[in-house]
Amino acid sequence: MYVKENIPVFLLFLGFNSAILLIGYIDNSIPNVAVIYIFFFNLLILLVYIIWDYTRKKSFSSDFLNLETLDDAVVMSEGNTPMQRKVYQKLDELRLAHQRELDKESQKTRENLDELTRFIHDMKMPVTTMKLMIDDLNGTERHKLSTEWTRLNSTLNEVLYLKRLPNIKNDLYIEQINLAELLNTSIKKLRDICLQKNIGFDIRLHESEVHTDSKWMQFVLDQIITNSVKYSKDKDIVISGQVIKKQMILTVTDYGRGIKEKDIARIFESGFTSTSDHDDDQSTGMGLYLTKEVCDVLGINIDVQSVYGEYTTITLTFKQANKFTEITMK
Repeated sequence: MYVKENIPVFLLFLGFNSAILLIGYIDNSIPNVAVIYIFFFNLLILLVYIIWDYTRKKSFSSDFLNLETLDDAVVMSEGNTPMQRKVYQKLDELRLAHQRELDKESQKTRENLDELTRFIHDMKMPVTTMKLMIDDLNGTERHKLSTEWTRLNSTLNEVLYLKRLPNIKNDLYIEQINLAELLNTSIKKLRDICLQKNIGFDIRLHESEVHTDSKWMQFVLDQIITNSVKYSKDKDIVISGQVIKKQMILTVTDYGRGIKEKDIARIFESGFTSTSDHDDDQSTGMGLYLTKEVCDVLGINIDVQSVYGEYTTITLTFKQANKFTEITMK
């Protein structure tokens, strides 16, 4: 980089010294020793200048080339030349302007999220009231209304947990919980839909005790089981849990629509639904994204295996209790 910037200087030196050698060659009255002396003296001056100039510009240039964000300009050297100082000053002005814009947008985002949270909580009351009214109904209408209520309540919960996700680490309480109880809670929420779609559950838990956060684990199981029920009909969903190599492994298998092989790598992306089933108006593309994000924070490995048209298996692998768990439980 430095050589490219100083090509004009090198060309000037080359032209100047070429002219001296040419004059010495043409004019025989000038001793060759004098010409050579002038040539090497100019070369020495050039070398001294290059070393001095490179040394004073090196630090700033290195910092500038290593910049990744405008915030990194804070730790840069201010430069040793008028141009470097001017560049540094401009970068600092841009950084401050960028920070002001970020602060402004962050404030707007916080206000919007607070407004959204208030809206969701306001919606929760009539939604709860609707559930009580639906439970008093009988027959087909009850099942239809209950199905739509479940979808509405699930969507509201997704938005609420999406809002809470950035601060999840401040909302964790790790304790020993019983997965069977959480699974029963999740299944009860979907009772009417399961009856309507003739779906049963085959639960085989050889071990059900794990160390994790109860509230967020309930959300994860709600999302997984809701997904299984959503795309299943007239077949049981198999849930099994066992300890392998001191790690609790929970699997949920449904025999519904399945996932195409090309989609499996993308199902945890925010907003992704399907590359083929675009007419699926039941999917928001947020459930599995939130599930993966929560599992990452809880230290749970989530894996999906599926054959399109046959089955889908979601596997949760829990880490062993560690010092963090012991401290948090006290």
